[in-house]
Amino acid sequence: MNAREMILNHASLSVGDPTAAIDFLKGAVSGAAQLVKEGVVGGILRAHRGPQEIYCAEGFSLFDVVQELRRSGARDEHLFFTRMVTKTPILDGIGADDRQRFLGCETRDLPPEDGAPLLLCALTHAVAVGFPTHEDWDRDRVTVRFEELLPDGTFSPKSKDIDHLARATHAAPICARHRQRLRAGLQPGEFLGAAFSNLAFGPDMGNDLGELPAGLYRTVVNRLGELDAAAGNWRRVGGAVPPWTCKVTNESKSVRNYSKLSERRRFRSRSGQRELFLWHARVGSAVRIHLRFDSSRREVEIGYIGGHLPL
Repeated sequence: MNAREMILNHASLSVGDPTAAIDFLKGAVSGAAQLVKEGVVGGILRAHRGPQEIYCAEGFSLFDVVQELRRSGARDEHLFFTRMVTKTPILDGIGADDRQRFLGCETRDLPPEDGAPLLLCALTHAVAVGFPTHEDWDRDRVTVRFEELLPDGTFSPKSKDIDHLARATHAAPICARHRQRLRAGLQPGEFLGAAFSNLAFGPDMGNDLGELPAGLYRTVVNRLGELDAAAGNWRRVGGAVPPWTCKVTNESKSVRNYSKLSERRRFRSRSGQRELFLWHARVGSAVRIHLRFDSSRREVEIGYIGGHLPL
């Protein structure tokens, strides 16, 4: 699945105070960097106009804000913004189908130029990025209302909620919704990594999920979601073991000490080496998710999902 793009909500960028504009941009860029790190979006930012043409205060453009960001000491944020691929005008490189649909729609709540970025977000599932200059923009989700021209020449009113990032704190709920959306659309045999970004998956996984008993696939996906959340929390709170929210246990001493049985629980890790995956989470009585975790790196890796291994 291709990473989503970001689109600049320039209607939210009019601040009036250059100092506030610098702080707002720093927060928005920090949040955008988190979205890129989590694989929610790629490093592409679309805009209706170029930074030199967007004014955040009188005589103070977005380009000026970016330069002041560097001078203020926010070097990482400045580098991230300047290294992003920027696309203007806003429809540059947009596919023919999306372009045609966009041109057949009209925004209902904003002037055409101001509403265009949010409308394109609604049509392409992009993430809007702006400043929290008003309560309408100081949220991680906004509603876009528009009218779409139908083949019979009439307009149909529509609305859609889009992800909107104006503060660093907005990144977490956007990431959570993104992963939930990916999980809801997962099918047996599809790659799991994008939907569970806090977990690693060994190369021996193959199409294990395609071999699950009928009716258990969605339950397994939900259990992986619990493991993913625990792995993410582990990085934040620390500790010797992940803070599991579901039952995760080690194999019995008899299995661990009997080489014939323990070897059945050895799978290739991401490094390519065969490692023991003795810890496991249960999905009913028939399915096990075998995993290993590294306390020094706080990483959780899945090596096997399938039927109960021999005892």
